[in-house]
Amino acid sequence: MVKQVPYLFTKADVRPQFLSDMQYENWIAGLLRTKKIMKVRKGLYVLADVTGEPMATKFEIASKIADDAFLCYHSALEFYGAANQVFHTVTVGSKSRFNPFTFLDVDYIRKQPNNDYGIAYIEQAGVRVTTLERTVIDCIDDVDACGGIDELLGALGQIRILDEKELLGALNAYNCVLLYQKAGYILQHYQEKFGFSDDFFDECKRHLTKQVKYFLKDEYGEVEYNSEWRLMAPKNLIARIGGGY
Repeated sequence: MVKQVPYLFTKADVRPQFLSDMQYENWIAGLLRTKKIMKVRKGLYVLADVTGEPMATKFEIASKIADDAFLCYHSALEFYGAANQVFHTVTVGSKSRFNPFTFLDVDYIRKQPNNDYGIAYIEQAGVRVTTLERTVIDCIDDVDACGGIDELLGALGQIRILDEKELLGALNAYNCVLLYQKAGYILQHYQEKFGFSDDFFDECKRHLTKQVKYFLKDEYGEVEYNSEWRLMAPKNLIARIGGGY
């Protein structure tokens, strides 16, 4: 008899309580048959409540896919309540490979982590997720994974506090010239809101080269050369989010 069943579990979590794999498989089959549990994917199960709904959020499920799995990009913004849209896709950072899968109309996809900086475990939520600062830098690096430039700007409009030292830590972990350019360009629009020091932007500029690069090819408006950040970037960036923040 199983003494304790986590509401979200893998075979490894409960197998030691059984004498054999066959006994474990019979137990799983019985719970599935009586709809007491739901199969998320091979080897991952969640308890069902009295209404038949899973007793774990999509964020908890994502964090359980692999030992090193964590929420990132737009999914991290959703977790923090900073996203403007709710997506039916959860982006999971993990060095452990897994095939994309769908559970209850939510698609879980893997994205190879660029680095290990700024990954936090939120114990009360049972979730691993990039810190807010790492999330912002990730989204600036890959705007498409964030849901687009408007979604990124909307998120920055909702976020109340950002730690510039943590932002620099995330930038340093990437160590990418273009990312320093893009982060400096975007976050300078929010300098007053977040109280960023001039030193923060000076540090970003310290990594610039003479090469001019594109931030993004803007389909919604004009693009102009920004000499301060040596970027071809959208004009009137803040006007994109309905009159600024």
